[in-house]
Order: sequence, then structure tokens, then C-alpha cells
Amino acid sequence: MIPGNPSKGFPRPIRTAFRSCAPILGSAALAVLIACSGANLKAPPENAALAELVDYRTGLSLLREGRVDEAIQVFHRAKESNPRDPNVPNALGLALIYKKDYPGAEKAFTDALKLDPEFVQSHNNRGVARMEAGRLEDAEADFDAVLAGGNSAEKVNAHFNKGLLAARRDRWEDAEREFSLVLVTDPHYTKASRERGIARLRREDFRGALDDLLKYLKDDPNDAVANYDAALCILTTGRRDVAARYMERVVSTAPDSDEAKRARRFLDGEEALTGKP
Repeated sequence: MIPGNPSKGFPRPIRTAFRSCAPILGSAALAVLIACSGANLKAPPENAALAELVDYRTGLSLLREGRVDEAIQVFHRAKESNPRDPNVPNALGLALIYKKDYPGAEKAFTDALKLDPEFVQSHNNRGVARMEAGRLEDAEADFDAVLAGGNSAEKVNAHFNKGLLAARRDRWEDAEREFSLVLVTDPHYTKASRERGIARLRREDFRGALDDLLKYLKDDPNDAVANYDAALCILTTGRRDVAARYMERVVSTAPDSDEAKRARRFLDGEEALTGKP
């Protein structure tokens, strides 16, 4: 472990891993939310026998573009024409999560599960809606249902979501373990590196946190939270000049974020200390 305490001389972030996704919503629209939640926007493969799914696919395209209200309208029409297809209410639920209509999203995912009880994507997605609504026990039940099922690619997302859930409860050791399980299965699941880095920082494993955060920043160099937290880790090594570069990146790429406000305070302090702008 690198010696030192990042809380000395500059503010330390207080957040949960899932909430750390919130500031980047907006221009990145639903794609970022899906990346944070483990939800899935993948449409089924093209099939000439499934021509009735055209409206559903159109809705997914609108959703990827961030045209959420239009997508919702399409999903409602698709639900009328394809009442037995669980993909339709599942996609509607994703759109409603973006709108922060968590009760509506939960109902949509429940409708999908009524049509197909084995539809594990909807279990994962409903768990995310319940987690955001503060119903943590119910959310955990959904994630556990995915993990208790047969072989499924959704299990890695369930572990990721359980890590977010543990972070919500400030159980940082549990969170680190869940994100590690994700990375054992899929080393390229870089958002798990980001969240594990946050968990390790909270556990004061600064070297491990820095390794995770730098790995993630190769994939998304402008992430404000990852840059700020990497700077905190670097400060424990005494390299304030290197940490300052990460702080500067936060200010330049996300000037309105909470991290940028903290970074400016640090940079102002460094300028007063060194006399260099």
C-alpha cells in the first residue's frame, strides 16, 4: 500500500460507485446509463419471419440516439402490435429508467418477465430500477436470480450490478470482490475497473486503485471521476506535479462537475504554494 492519506490538504470525494455515473448523463444520453447499469440495448438478430419487430428496432435506434420520448412512443405502438414479445417492454423499461421513472420501469420489466420468466436481461434491468428507487433488498433479489440461473452472459452484468449495490451500502470490500469477479470473467469490462478503483480508493488501497483507474482512463480519458480519483491516488506518492495534470484535465473536460470544483480548489492552493500559475 502506498503510504499517505489523500484527505490531507484537499477535499475527498464522498459518493457511491453507482452515483458516480450520474454527472455524465446528458449529451451522452442513454448509452452512458446503459454502460453504468449493465443493461442491454442489443436487438435480436434480423429474421425475415420477424418483420413485425420493425417498430421495436426503430425504437431501439431512437433510444441509442438519445431521442427517448420518441422511442417511448414507438415502444407503446410496438406493444400493441406485438403483445407477446418480451423485448418490447424490456426496451420500454430502459427508456423509463433514463427518464427516472423507476416505478414505470419496474412495471415494464415485470411485464417482460411475465411473458418470459427466463428473460434474464429484464431481471438485471429491473434490479437497476429497484436500486435507483432505493429498494436495495428487492434489487439484490433480481441480481441473485440471474446468478442462480443457468449459463448466461448476463451473469457478468449481475456481478457488476451487485458491486454497485454493495457500494450503495458502503460495503467497499464486497464491492471490490464483485467487480473483481467481473474482471476475471471479462478483463475488457473496463467500467468494472473504474468502479473497482473507486472501491479500492475508499479502502485506502491507493496503488491498486490507481492501477484500475489508469486502465479505465485509457478507454475514457475524459472521465471526470476517474481523473480526479487518480489524482488523489497520485498525491499519496508525493508527485503533486503529476496529480495536478490530472486535476487540470478534470477542469478542462468537465468544468461544471463537482470534481472540477474540488480540482480548482486544489490547483488554486498549488498556485498559492508555488507561485506558479
